[in-house]
Amino acid sequence: MEMAVEPPKRRNLRTALVLLTIAGAFFAGIMVKVALFGL
Repeated sequence: MEMAVEPPKRRNLRTALVLLTIAGAFFAGIMVKVALFGL
């Protein structure tokens, strides 16, 4: 309920977004490899 908790929460959200983007790119790379190898 504290207002001081807002900035860290926002930073955590940003970090989660970055990690999600990296994970998405990694997953996309795997899918491309699978498509190329015809698996």
